[in-house]
Amino acid sequence: MDIVDVNGNTCPLLDRSGLTCPVLCVLDFKDCPKAIEPPTCASNEQLCDDGTCQKSCAAVVNPCLCGLASSDVAAAYKACPAYEKTVAVPSYDPSIKTEQLTFACAKEWGLVAANSTLEDGSGVPSWSAESTDQPMSWSDCPTPQEPELTFTENFCIAFYAILGAELVLYLLWHIYKSVRERHVSSLRQVCSQIPSSLTISKNSAAIASAGSEIQADTEKNSILVAEGKYSSISSISNDLPTIASAAELPEGMLLLRGFDNSYVGMSLYYLSLLSTAGWIVLLAIVVADYYGKVKGGIAYGLLANSNTSMAVFIFVWHLAAVWMVVVLACMSRLRNYFRIECPLSQAYVVQVEERQEEMIMMEGTQNRLTLLVNRIRESLVRKFDLNIVIGSCTAQHISPGDERVFIEYHCTRYVLSSAEGSRFQCHSFDLGNTHRALLAHRNGLTTQEARDRGFYIGKNFIRVIVPSFPVALLREFLSYIYLYQMMCMWVWFYFNYYKMALVQFSVIIASAFVKVAIRLHSEYKVKSLAEHNSQCRVKRDGKWSKLSTADLVPGDVVAVEAGMEIMCDGCVLQGEVVVDESSLTGEAMPVRKLPLKMDYMAFDAQQGTSKSYSVIAGTRVLQCTGSVMTSPSQSLPSLLSGKSFAEKSSSNGYNSAVADLVDEPETQILVTQTRTSTDKGKLIKRILFPVRYSFVFDEQLRVAVLFLLAYAGLGFALSIWLMGHDMTSWLYGVFVLAQTCQPLIPASLTIGQSVAAHRLRRQSIFCIDLPRTIMAGKVQVFCFDKTGTLTKEGLEYFAVQAIQKTSDGDNGSSCICAAQFLAEVPDMARLANVAQVGLAACHAVTVMDDQLIGNPVDVEQLRATDWEIKQGERDSELYLDTLISPFLESIDGSDKLCRQTIHVIKRFEFVHARQSMSVAVLDQATGHVHVFVKGSFERLKQMANAQSVPADYDTMTARWAREGCYVLALAHKDLGPVDDLATVTRMSREQIENGCDLVSLLLFRNKLKEDTASAIMELKGGDTRTVMITGDTALTGVYIARQCGMVSSTARVILGDIDRSSIEEAAEEPRLVWHDTADDSIVDDIDKLLFNEQRDIEEAEQKLGNVVSKRTPSVELAVTAAAFDYLVSTNNIRKYLLDIRIFARMTPQGKVECVQLHMERAVTAMCGDGGNDCGALRAAHVGIALSDSEASIVSPFSSSNRSIHSCVTLLREGRSGLATSIAGYKFLINYGTTMSMLEIVQFYFSVIVPQAVWIMIDSFITVGLCIAVTQAQTARKLAPSRPTARLIGAHTLASIWGQTAINYAFLYGMMGLLFRQSWFRCHEFDSRDIDTSLWWLLGDNYEAEVISLVCMFQFVNAAAVYNFGYRYRRAWITNYILAALYAGFIAIISILVLADPNRFSCMFRINCGNPDTLVDIGYSRPSWDISSYNNPAGHNVMPHKFRWTLWALCITNIVLCLIWEKLVVLGPVGRLAKKWWVGRRGDPKLQLKL
Repeated sequence: MDIVDVNGNTCPLLDRSGLTCPVLCVLDFKDCPKAIEPPTCASNEQLCDDGTCQKSCAAVVNPCLCGLASSDVAAAYKACPAYEKTVAVPSYDPSIKTEQLTFACAKEWGLVAANSTLEDGSGVPSWSAESTDQPMSWSDCPTPQEPELTFTENFCIAFYAILGAELVLYLLWHIYKSVRERHVSSLRQVCSQIPSSLTISKNSAAIASAGSEIQADTEKNSILVAEGKYSSISSISNDLPTIASAAELPEGMLLLRGFDNSYVGMSLYYLSLLSTAGWIVLLAIVVADYYGKVKGGIAYGLLANSNTSMAVFIFVWHLAAVWMVVVLACMSRLRNYFRIECPLSQAYVVQVEERQEEMIMMEGTQNRLTLLVNRIRESLVRKFDLNIVIGSCTAQHISPGDERVFIEYHCTRYVLSSAEGSRFQCHSFDLGNTHRALLAHRNGLTTQEARDRGFYIGKNFIRVIVPSFPVALLREFLSYIYLYQMMCMWVWFYFNYYKMALVQFSVIIASAFVKVAIRLHSEYKVKSLAEHNSQCRVKRDGKWSKLSTADLVPGDVVAVEAGMEIMCDGCVLQGEVVVDESSLTGEAMPVRKLPLKMDYMAFDAQQGTSKSYSVIAGTRVLQCTGSVMTSPSQSLPSLLSGKSFAEKSSSNGYNSAVADLVDEPETQILVTQTRTSTDKGKLIKRILFPVRYSFVFDEQLRVAVLFLLAYAGLGFALSIWLMGHDMTSWLYGVFVLAQTCQPLIPASLTIGQSVAAHRLRRQSIFCIDLPRTIMAGKVQVFCFDKTGTLTKEGLEYFAVQAIQKTSDGDNGSSCICAAQFLAEVPDMARLANVAQVGLAACHAVTVMDDQLIGNPVDVEQLRATDWEIKQGERDSELYLDTLISPFLESIDGSDKLCRQTIHVIKRFEFVHARQSMSVAVLDQATGHVHVFVKGSFERLKQMANAQSVPADYDTMTARWAREGCYVLALAHKDLGPVDDLATVTRMSREQIENGCDLVSLLLFRNKLKEDTASAIMELKGGDTRTVMITGDTALTGVYIARQCGMVSSTARVILGDIDRSSIEEAAEEPRLVWHDTADDSIVDDIDKLLFNEQRDIEEAEQKLGNVVSKRTPSVELAVTAAAFDYLVSTNNIRKYLLDIRIFARMTPQGKVECVQLHMERAVTAMCGDGGNDCGALRAAHVGIALSDSEASIVSPFSSSNRSIHSCVTLLREGRSGLATSIAGYKFLINYGTTMSMLEIVQFYFSVIVPQAVWIMIDSFITVGLCIAVTQAQTARKLAPSRPTARLIGAHTLASIWGQTAINYAFLYGMMGLLFRQSWFRCHEFDSRDIDTSLWWLLGDNYEAEVISLVCMFQFVNAAAVYNFGYRYRRAWITNYILAALYAGFIAIISILVLADPNRFSCMFRINCGNPDTLVDIGYSRPSWDISSYNNPAGHNVMPHKFRWTLWALCITNIVLCLIWEKLVVLGPVGRLAKKWWVGRRGDPKLQLKL
């Protein structure tokens, strides 16, 4: 088709300069024209047939022989010297370029007349082997026939043979395996992950020492296993079904399959690995052959020619891709596929299959596209078992001669039990569930017993296997994303794009190295936390010996020493222990642990009072307080008279037996759990084998990838169509595919996480679960503990309000007729003696290094009494504590005249379920035993004698609670003189605590932390609902909530509680009553009140104002634990959940349930100080523990800065990290759309942008700006909204496709403008004489130049567009790295556009040309080398006016993109559009009251 100018006229053909003349061949050098006559050679040189002077012509190749021998041609022509100048061809026509060039050269050399025309010819014939009569000819040797590959060559036959033999071997193996395994489905086992609990069958003597009741408990429901030593009380293995595949697995179950080795199978397995490497080697050979590195430097030396080489490469590329996809898909099953399935009892390896469902922990995925894709994905998952996790465990024997078999899976031992039909089962040991049952194990184990138990549960050591760096790197590369990247790199390496391929390959390798290094660093941290082993003293065979903690098993008795780290869960048998639990529970204060009591109190280490008697693995012993005997039967005389002592004295002598007792360690613990059954082990197991969960953009990424694949597929098809439907077009299509679906997209979504975690660490907030940082960006509800979190760490003592009992009766009778409150007394010294003794004794405080250790409230209480705990030896083994009053002389107003000594002989620790504790105290002066009960004022009102409760008790306690006091009550009863104190120690808790009279109220002040109110206000301003979950009273919670701003000062707070009178009278079922906390008035219709409140808030939403003023309710709800439980039981809790601000009197388990209920409705965070909050912190989407321990694993986040502002910081960084991840995603998507647009346009014009431009875009712009986008600074304040996490939401799509549409319009517009230029229309690039596979020759033209410049501006501007801080990040200018790169790149591209030819622009082949041509068009001759331009004009220098026009339009493109993002997507236009849409369709988002 003829080219026309802007007026429609046919363009004249252009002159072509800079062309090199072909070699002229002559029979005699004398025939050479003067312009190329041979040189005069030196005396020691000779003139060779190639026209040069050489000392020897033996190795000289004569170009005029055209590769033939001199004997094969009729006349031996010689070559005239090469013409050093270039020639110009007027009216250059590629279709007759050879004729034009030879004529121009002949005319230049004077071989034809000056007035000759092209039709006259050059006068010199073409070369011919038969020509003898022509004195000269052109060296236009006939094109030799390209060698062809017949595909019957030896290496081809070898390839067929290897491939065919391998396929046959795999087929034969499959047939053989199928025959051998035709009945194997019945051999598989479904195994529960819940341990089968083994109870211990003690001998009768041991049982008798603990009481006959233990014998009854131990022998109950026993089934004899393991040679009669253990009894199984919970084994479910025999009830499990037999299934054929993991697809039928019930949730939480394992499918076990046994496999035995086969030498043939092993050989085939290694053959498959070798084949994988072989495909890579084969691709490398094809690529090397392309560059002539296989056979003597000859390109295509192996594969004959270019077309064959491309065909073979594409064929091998596809086969290699399919092979590797299959290998990756079958990687977990591959090794066992080449084994033979067999019975589990005969297995060498056991394959464990487990169904692991993905948990979606975020709202916002419920749109039609996502649901459709999820349904498709779920069907594929079910069809191909993609949710089955597979592991292989080697079957092991405990010793070479021992036939018992076990496997280790996820750090848990599964034992093959022949008693259960050759089934594997994990086990635990039940030592008893009461204190008395546990004390029965105080004599320890025998060596044989310990060995047997060790077989069932394994070593007390969690081995964390951290791979070496090379192995970890190899595992990193075994993923689909790296396979995709690698296959793209092979195409780039093959297609002479190796420079860019090396850059991209380097980036991929570097990122993989960094990821592996970070992961290994984290794994080594877990390894150091898990793998701890030390020596301890253990009682075995009745003797104390030093053993490794790895040898501990349940039932062992261990001596505890100060400074040791406890490596098991256990209970204190003897003595008292003070431990540091901060690394596991977040509890900052040391915790006192007490010995078990010889009673039938239930023992559960996780609940209630049992925590006071239990120790957990991973805690450090700070102090051992000495031997504390808890029963007369435990005293030394009783031990001397015991049966075990009698046996020892008879066998070893009396003195030896006494020596053994004297050497008995003062402090001992009983091991109850080891390994992964411990609390620490469960945490480590959760870290090592986490549950897979999906964030909202993980869900929507699947949809986005499908869209990108469809878009890239369209680009691939267009590439093949535009570039000629040949193999070269396939290579171009792969380029489009690779650059549209950027391999860096998944990485971009995690960059924000790592940046956010790094910034949090700098602010003393530590993260152990990286993905949770982004979840923090979507938190909607933030739950808080009160004491130590919202308020200061400890409570401050305020006062005591005594209760005076008045009596009435004849003759001095003491009948209590009434009770009344006295005025509060701040000074405890002014109290009655009974109240002082009770407050001094009713606690669980101990002393360590002159420091009071215990519950902060108890410590503050003891300090206020000014009594002191006597340290050192106790006066009696029956005394738990001895306390001494501070009074050394008479004090006015006190009925105490001298110093007083009391002894605590019995203590029941605080139990959440009872909300009380009690002590029995011996008054040394009077001999009386007094009982004191302390606890919540509600609980003690129910427990105390009704006559001792003042009539205004509820009113008074409510008053103190409203004033923010933490209110406890104290009750008392006098048991009188007791001759045998053992009778008191044997009394049950109910016997001790019943029948007491109220003595006083104990008041503490809850003081807010100084910055709590400001933090709460910032959270509310950030559209985050704050909730209080406290163990304190509801009214105190209301007071604190008002103080900190959680509840508005003008809000009406309605408290829900259970009507106790109805329960006590048993008149009716429990009834929930709502009453106003201000005046205690009953609210009859709470639903109507809340309906009106919601209507008011919805009306306020339509008005102007900040989010806090619009959504702050005037009615708030508070509930007690009883009301909460009632609402849960009646399924009404979800109805009121998001209206309840304060949850009071909540137990630790109640806090967990409350958080989990909130998680159903919104993304929920929990903040606490550890201890009782641990469960809730772990359960929440985002948990942050205010703990001094950096290594705390109590929750995903821990802050050593114990301020609530840590929560604000966490949300700010989370939102910033989420916004950054989305920005990186949008940047790379925009890169893909812009790049695909660039490539489709250049393919349309049959041009390719210069190689230097490709390197600039892919190496510097994309990589540099992608990293720079992540460096945006976090906003200083929380915005009143959360960033979107939707990859296919309207906001994200408008941002991406809006930019894409603008970029498309400007690129097409600029190309249209170019084609309207008169100076261009007759200088269009003609690629007819260029092989399109030589893509680096297709960039020396105006079309490629304009495409390059426009798209480079667009690539750079995308980073600036998506760097806008909006509300979650600071202004873009504060991202100094991006600002510098942006300004630098814009300046560089502007120079390329506007500057005259210079060294820099010529490097990019932009606004440059051949030196002679540049001189011809008016520029000075360049001083640098310039490769010859591959177009007729010899340059692509644009006119100045067009350069400025192009630059102005590019800047306009930039400005419009910025305006679109700033004003439309993020600005008022977008907000108006959203408001219109919400008004029309409604807002699906949850609007929470603030």
